[in-house]
Amino acid sequence: MRQTGLAAAVWLGLLYTPPVALAQTQQTGQSAFRALYEEMVETDTSPTSGSCTRLVRSVEGRLRDAGFAAEDVAVIIPPDRPDDGNVVARIRAPSPTKKGVLLLGHIDVVDARRDDWERDPFTLFEENGFFFGRGAADMKGQAAIWLDLMTRLKQESGFRPSRDLVMALTCGEETSDRINGVDYILTHHRGWFDVAFALNEGAGGLLSEDGRPLVLQIQAGEKIHQVFELEVTNPGGHSSRPIPQNAIYQLMAATQNVSQLTFPAQVTPVTREYFRITGPILGGEIGRAMSAVASDPADSRALDVLQGDPTYNAILRTTCVVTQLDAGHAPNALPQRARAILSCRVMQGTSPEEVKSALEAAISDSQVKVSIVRRREGSSAPQLTDEIMGPVRAQAKAVWPGVPVAPMMIAGATDGRFLMGAGIPTYGLSGVFSVSGETNTHGLNEKVRVRSLYQARDFLEGVVRAYVK
Repeated sequence: MRQTGLAAAVWLGLLYTPPVALAQTQQTGQSAFRALYEEMVETDTSPTSGSCTRLVRSVEGRLRDAGFAAEDVAVIIPPDRPDDGNVVARIRAPSPTKKGVLLLGHIDVVDARRDDWERDPFTLFEENGFFFGRGAADMKGQAAIWLDLMTRLKQESGFRPSRDLVMALTCGEETSDRINGVDYILTHHRGWFDVAFALNEGAGGLLSEDGRPLVLQIQAGEKIHQVFELEVTNPGGHSSRPIPQNAIYQLMAATQNVSQLTFPAQVTPVTREYFRITGPILGGEIGRAMSAVASDPADSRALDVLQGDPTYNAILRTTCVVTQLDAGHAPNALPQRARAILSCRVMQGTSPEEVKSALEAAISDSQVKVSIVRRREGSSAPQLTDEIMGPVRAQAKAVWPGVPVAPMMIAGATDGRFLMGAGIPTYGLSGVFSVSGETNTHGLNEKVRVRSLYQARDFLEGVVRAYVK
């Protein structure tokens, strides 16, 4: 049954009591936060049927109502993209002693078809301890946390940060064929991003199967998402006269070869440290393999064990997978063209050209053309300094006593790649705990644990306050 308004807030309050040091502050306004989160999820911001600008205008109104001056809020809409609005806001330090901190979040979501979902994807449902809805996990929960925090800090009597606090809620992270909001702001409104570092999505926390918090993650680096195209062309002809040189058969043979391609393992320093911390906690075959690789990154037996788990295999090597096919022009004609799109997640330090060469070698057919689609640059991992990690560890200890903090590289890609490319260290930090794979981000019936979201709200507020005190 769907719960809304005060009743839901009361239920959530009973479910989760924040740490003593934050209890009074966090319980006040919890229902307002939930209402904000609900509005964000229920505003369709998908590329096919939605509008980021509609949500951005609402956010702008909330910021104005909270007392932000005109010069400290901006709605930025790229030309010819009226629905791809972005909003930025700044809380100014009276006497800044260092560059500011950026709170980054994208508000666009992937498409969701109502007929496929058990519930309306653009209605926030709360059932059995979970919030359901498109964007519930990726990433309107964290976007709502940032906005809620900015408005409360602006209205807080006596709040005098030592550095500027900037928030950017952007559009275009989930699409490759539209203008990316972060990239656009960096190019045309760079002043908003004159900061020391940024907090972004990208890492959460790992729960055991029975719901115990095991490890809090902080993202330090990500793979590059590079798209490749395979194409076979042929003169074609009448389907009554089949010939061996069939474009579809050749393409299928090529994709089968790609499916068997395994790129070499690359154990980065960040992944090695993640395995070192997480292995003993997980235990079992996977945990032992993590510990073994942390001790010896060349341990082939341990790497084989981890390769069998898609989650851990993805952070150990470059991966390529076929995601789209397009072939033929008529049911009674031999195909003149067959194309496949590959989604490759490329390890840091590996160029798209190196991946292209590996694909060509695996396919071993000169008639299959391999092309790089919109070449993308990678980035290096940001440094996990004491300035960054000190507040994270302190707040983790307050919210999740005894739970270690582990750095990690994510297999996906975020808008952090643009900031890192511009020289702005960017860290994925959400504090949202989940059992591996349960949120089904980008998939059907996307969800996030209610308790996890509220704990993340407490945690992130403590971290941000420490960064700007």
